[in-house]
Amino acid sequence: MGLLRKYNRHLIKRGYNGPISFHAPFKLGQIITFSRRHGFTPIGNIGDNYFGIENYKPKIIRGKSVADIDFGTETGVNIQAKLEGNAALTGSKLTKADAGFRITFENEASYLLLTKNTTVDIIENTAELGSKITNLYKAGSWNRNWMVITQIVNAQTTTLLIAQKSGAFYEIKASGKINGFKDELVNGNTNFSLAASNGMYTSIIGQKGPFYPLFKLRGIRIRRLRPVGTEFLTIDSIDPMSAFTINKLKQTNPEFDIDFEESTFNDEIEIDEEGLI
Repeated sequence: MGLLRKYNRHLIKRGYNGPISFHAPFKLGQIITFSRRHGFTPIGNIGDNYFGIENYKPKIIRGKSVADIDFGTETGVNIQAKLEGNAALTGSKLTKADAGFRITFENEASYLLLTKNTTVDIIENTAELGSKITNLYKAGSWNRNWMVITQIVNAQTTTLLIAQKSGAFYEIKASGKINGFKDELVNGNTNFSLAASNGMYTSIIGQKGPFYPLFKLRGIRIRRLRPVGTEFLTIDSIDPMSAFTINKLKQTNPEFDIDFEESTFNDEIEIDEEGLI
């Protein structure tokens, strides 16, 4: 499993998806895809004529939920504070006179995500959007791997560290005194410089945004309907996409059903003759 998939699986356990950097401008209503190499990639917006979603206006709740994020320590992250005048940490580049932090990562894709001044924006009328997208899908005009951002976290300050390998570390030196609390890594008021680093994939410390580190997606989900009298064990052993075609959704008594629901991602793509799934 690639590093990007591992990182995103960590986030999925917390109910979110997210990018591994902040170079791409993620926004509410964007249509995105996922690949092992590039992570999440925006390809358009639900308002673009190209995608064919007609007569739809999203109802947006802005900033209804407020919560700062502290994710990642459960994946094997150890944060050590080094205060000015204290003895140097083992293996550290920080001298006795320095203050800073040494952050170590036990596993590949271990991560630390901290945010400050965080709000959440939500598209409320997703049922209407889903109805339009499922109709497009049945008409052969929507790719099942296109997903829509229907909820997004906005953070004014963000720290994101992702380990590329087990045993990675990231050590930073503060320009002044610190108290040694973890929130100093994201308060945006403390200036840090890199002292030493090894095995890191993404290294963002206390950068001021806004950034969009987390989002929730909705997309097409195909399910095989359970025939009456069939044991669950038998159904669970069947590949739900086996021999599936869009025409099977249109049958009088279809064996497949379609939903527009909160989704993770699937980059194991099955393409039909027209390039749509």
